[in-house]
Amino acid sequence: LARLAAQLQASKSPVPGGSSGPGGSLRLLNTLSPPQAFRAWFVDAAKGVLKQRELRSFSDVSELPQQDPAASVTVRVKYSDLNYKDAMIMRGQHGVVRSFPIVPGIDFSGVVQQSDSPMWKPGDEVVLTGNKIGQHFDGGYSQVCRVQAEWLVPRPAQFSLEECMMIGTAGFTAMQMVAELEEAGRLTPSRGPVLVTGAGGGVGSAAVGILAKLGYEVCASSGRAEEIGPYLRRLGASQVVARLEGDALKKPLQ
Repeated sequence: LARLAAQLQASKSPVPGGSSGPGGSLRLLNTLSPPQAFRAWFVDAAKGVLKQRELRSFSDVSELPQQDPAASVTVRVKYSDLNYKDAMIMRGQHGVVRSFPIVPGIDFSGVVQQSDSPMWKPGDEVVLTGNKIGQHFDGGYSQVCRVQAEWLVPRPAQFSLEECMMIGTAGFTAMQMVAELEEAGRLTPSRGPVLVTGAGGGVGSAAVGILAKLGYEVCASSGRAEEIGPYLRRLGASQVVARLEGDALKKPLQ
């Protein structure tokens, strides 16, 4: 993900940077000239081999390759992020895309530009995560995106549009996991340390930070423990351990 983000940055595109998982976002340029024109990442591949990845100009959203016929709201995209799925798609890898070509980006935040639905009006600030955008339908790596009204949610008052994409799918997923375990009574600080596996990834690192803020003692496990140990400790992990492999993994799970 870091390498891909660097490649996107080096291309001098309107997606000038970013990071995987919570803590970083990709910012899209707001200037559209002429007013109807916009740019989007166009990715094409066949049998897992990247054929084309370029920044293209479009004059209308209908020109994008994988438009949703049920879409009813047009959004001026302000921010997106870089998830693992996005990295796979940008590299032309199969398995997460229904069909190429496509505009990637499974998350975005932005401002409603036009709406055929009474749910939204121009000027509303909205967030979208998942719902098959960037996989089945054109996603957030575009300055303009048209989606189904039901998929959008209002921007939470406590977060800016940029902060929403710093959290993104990875952050939401981590928080949902913690909330579900707490509600089921299976997770409380009094029960002792919590092991977070895959702590170096987007979801894992978010889980480390969330659990630490909630008062848990967190043990973070990663295949890159030495490399990212200081980062995980800054997030709140009290211990950082190497990932267990093979038979060694079975014992602590029994």
